[in-house]
Amino acid sequence: MSKRKGKKGKKKIKGKREEPIEKAEENEVREEYVTTTGMREGIDAWWDDFEKLEVEGKLDLLYNTFAREEEEGFWEDLFGAVDNVFNDLATKSRVEEGIKLLETLKEQRPVQYMADYQYYDYYRLHYYAPQGEKERMNEIIKHFEGDPEKGVDYIAVALDIFRLYGMAEETSELSRMAYKKLKNSDEIMSWGIDELNQRAIFCAIREYITSPNYGEEEAERDFFKDLKGLDFWGEEPATLDDEQLQNTVNTLRGELRRDWKREDFLITNANYEDNVYLFATEFIRYLHIEKSLEWVTGDLFFELIMKYFGEIEERKGGFFFSYSEESLNAYLGSYFGFLSLNDAKGMAGLKAHEFFSSFMHQKGIIRDKESRKIERVIEELNVPIWKGGNGSLIEGHNITPKMIVEHEGGWDKIKKRVGETE
Repeated sequence: MSKRKGKKGKKKIKGKREEPIEKAEENEVREEYVTTTGMREGIDAWWDDFEKLEVEGKLDLLYNTFAREEEEGFWEDLFGAVDNVFNDLATKSRVEEGIKLLETLKEQRPVQYMADYQYYDYYRLHYYAPQGEKERMNEIIKHFEGDPEKGVDYIAVALDIFRLYGMAEETSELSRMAYKKLKNSDEIMSWGIDELNQRAIFCAIREYITSPNYGEEEAERDFFKDLKGLDFWGEEPATLDDEQLQNTVNTLRGELRRDWKREDFLITNANYEDNVYLFATEFIRYLHIEKSLEWVTGDLFFELIMKYFGEIEERKGGFFFSYSEESLNAYLGSYFGFLSLNDAKGMAGLKAHEFFSSFMHQKGIIRDKESRKIERVIEELNVPIWKGGNGSLIEGHNITPKMIVEHEGGWDKIKKRVGETE
């Protein structure tokens, strides 16, 4: 139901592969290559040695292998070994050692690293983003720039992670680059292009509403040029007087306020879709002003909220913002799974709904009894997913190692950094 731009029928980004595990499975059929060392010859022999070792021995073998010269074909078969050791280390709470392994591969074997960069960078994103490592994030963006089609699924992941941790500049740079390079690609589904476009457009709006020159002629001219470059209007007349655009901008700025009532969100209301969109847009401002979240994090929460309510089949009393434990559990399960690419959204999902239910209660859209019921449902779902109140993840609930990667520190790390967003 997103109405930030006019395109409809969004579909999922078409990726080259679903997960690193599939890349590893490709290595099951291995050919022998002669090494230039005195070791037993052939990649099969190398794997025989590797599989007999515990994690410490595997780690040493990989480091020794990185330092050697081998035939090109030899390296093509080692992705599975690196991925195997990284995940073994992560499950043993030795993530730093796993990251060191990837950094060593990148430094000593840059060609081999870049052959599978999207998988390695995937782990590095989850590690470095919570620490605010902007230099590392920029490096990863540069990797995507070289061949965005190859890494398209992981571009979507990176944008989720950047938004989760309030990295507005990185979100803007990556979404703009990816959209402009991929918008005419025959390899990407149309809805995937739309999603990249929506991320970039929100960044353009964010930059305009936070500009110290907001409302001035020069700022408006730059904003117009920015949106036009992102194909905001499509074939429609290009004007900043567009009603939907003005409503979005003014709502985010707090210049347009409404006295909402519950009946505004009944599906029998002729204007309920517009009302839902504008209310959810107000929610973004609420998150920024009252919860100290970066605007792009609010955009992620907006997306999660709209997706959940947009897919509900039964609505109690025809009320659009209807909750149920069953539907919320199914919604969360759609993000968490074995080696899921959507885990960043899963991490944010429950927090988004916790804040949204509080927002609805504050606005008088839901009653005290409803609010308490929603809080209980969210609290029950929080138990297996979140440890304590800081958003750190625990093992043992079909949550993969990469989801455990340095997600400590919770919402203090996700909140906006003083001086960066004002």
